[in-house]
Amino acid sequence: MNERISGLMPGVLARAYRMLGSGDEAQDVVQESLLIAFSRLDQLRDVGSFSAWLNAIVVSQCHRQLRVRGREISLESLGLYEPIASKSFDPSLSYESTCFRVAANDAILQLAPTLREVCQLYFESGYSVAEIAEVLSLKQGTVRKHLHTAKPLLADMLAAHMGEPAIKVGYLPISDHLLGMVAHRLNMGRNFRIHMKRFLSWSALASALRRGTINTAFIMAPLAMQLCNSGTPLKYIMDGHHDGSALTASSEKLQGKLVGVPGPFSTHRVLLGKLAMDQPGNWGNVGTADTNPSYVINSLKRQIIDAFFCAEPWSTKCVSEGGADVQIRSKDISPGHICCVVAVREDFSSAHPELVNDYVRTLYQARDKIYTDSDYCAATQAEYTGVPRELAARIIEEDIVTFDDLSPDRGRMDEFMQLALASGVLSSSCDLDEFVCDDFS
Repeated sequence: MNERISGLMPGVLARAYRMLGSGDEAQDVVQESLLIAFSRLDQLRDVGSFSAWLNAIVVSQCHRQLRVRGREISLESLGLYEPIASKSFDPSLSYESTCFRVAANDAILQLAPTLREVCQLYFESGYSVAEIAEVLSLKQGTVRKHLHTAKPLLADMLAAHMGEPAIKVGYLPISDHLLGMVAHRLNMGRNFRIHMKRFLSWSALASALRRGTINTAFIMAPLAMQLCNSGTPLKYIMDGHHDGSALTASSEKLQGKLVGVPGPFSTHRVLLGKLAMDQPGNWGNVGTADTNPSYVINSLKRQIIDAFFCAEPWSTKCVSEGGADVQIRSKDISPGHICCVVAVREDFSSAHPELVNDYVRTLYQARDKIYTDSDYCAATQAEYTGVPRELAARIIEEDIVTFDDLSPDRGRMDEFMQLALASGVLSSSCDLDEFVCDDFS
């Protein structure tokens, strides 16, 4: 079945890309479609029609994604701000959010027709500059000029609906990002504005950071460097953690087997590349498949993959459920290795240096909290990720993820980058003079 799926992947990915126009979204939709297909295999009467069935699911999920995209509004540079109402589980929050969107739509309608049409497609429907140019038969430069003209006009019209600047932080529900979760919880109800945005896949987080719908992220170092190389100016301001991942499988023999990893620009591909270079006899013939961390246990159980290499708590959870064991931990491959870093968009850090400085300060306070109050931090991880509290406590108490020496380190990053280049995860070096930033440490 694995061979059959591998043969189908190029076709379904191409179909999803044609419908969505985004490689990141296409990857997410195909991954979700595979999970749906395998969870409903009992409904498939003819195994020979699996290909057509999977394609039908992919098309259905693409249409669903397009409907969701159509409801989104991304005010990009205006998105550096939050509505004045504080974030809480309160009916007034929904009301404030609705009022802001209505005001934004009204503001766009007040623009000159040439600006209005471009802004409706860009902000309300989520079209790219290239797509708008094609739809409206304009040059891309003209579209950009219209957007540049419209943004300050919209900002003026929406000034009454905006509060103080907010730092918008993307994270995944993994133990590696505990620092951000604890920092957010420690600052709830205070004037310091932190808005956490949870993602289920690295590709979705990277896409949001690239578009500017978030301005800061806990992100794998190779992925952050790849974003920089492809034109998204980021500053690496702090390590998010060290160590913390494990390769988990039901069999010790992995030669020729398929290992799920978080994505093409993952720390885990770098470490597997190091293993292949150091021990070619044991690790030189291991295949990889991009698998979202939240889906790895289910994918392993359904034999879509033979093993997975990703961040906690998924390894500990999988082992506790039986049927799999940790084969090797990332710290045994490269002790104290860089994995996730805190990266901030350069435009945001330049515009709001004090806000970024305050955030770094509270991250260090969160680090101290992790070392002094494991119960509080286990409860925090349970709240932000949904994993059982006792599972989170075990990961913290056993120091599976470490939080020492978090200041940005150019030498350490350069060493890791060389591994990423040698393993083929990165095709070109990142400009570390631009990427590494110790202004906020």
